[in-house]
Amino acid sequence: MKKIILLVLFLSLCFSTNAQKKLDQYSLEAGYGLGISGAPGITEVSHFEVGFRYMVDEYWGIKFDFGADKFRTGNNPELGTDYKRYSVQGVYNLGRAIAITDYANGYINMLAHGGIGYSSLKSINSDSDADKIGNVILGVTPQFYISDSFALTLDTSLILNFSQHYDFDGTYPEGRPTNNAFTGTIVNVSLGVTYYFGKNKNGTDWN
Repeated sequence: MKKIILLVLFLSLCFSTNAQKKLDQYSLEAGYGLGISGAPGITEVSHFEVGFRYMVDEYWGIKFDFGADKFRTGNNPELGTDYKRYSVQGVYNLGRAIAITDYANGYINMLAHGGIGYSSLKSINSDSDADKIGNVILGVTPQFYISDSFALTLDTSLILNFSQHYDFDGTYPEGRPTNNAFTGTIVNVSLGVTYYFGKNKNGTDWN
């Protein structure tokens, strides 16, 4: 999985180098909010994410991001996990495609995004190594215009973890052998901010 991500990164950087003669929109993104796990269904206000995005043209871009969550049960002794993910995603300017900005007088837009990545899930009450997981992420990001340099965002993302071995409370699922992997799920809802830089500022998203 790591080799695939590195290959995608390399190809993306090569492509963006060739494309930057046409466009010059780069952005840094950060957000904080909810992490909602699959079994046993833990909800925490602990999700944090940061990312870098480059728009190849008016509709398509690529995004590299990192996200982290802490899931705790509150029981005694406390059970839980620490989750980290790294992903490479394609970004589509959905708002431009369906003319959201035109209807909202240029103050509201929406991006769709999706991709693959690598995750780790570490039990806080176990000395065992972190669970190494592949992930697929899909999401939508409504944007709210602040200035040519900043936008407010409200992102909702679904993450599917492939080859996960224990639940988000750090225990193995009841009745399932410890070596039997399954697909785990996380939903993130986060409020964030985007900072645009480059000669084109936010022109690809909004103009």
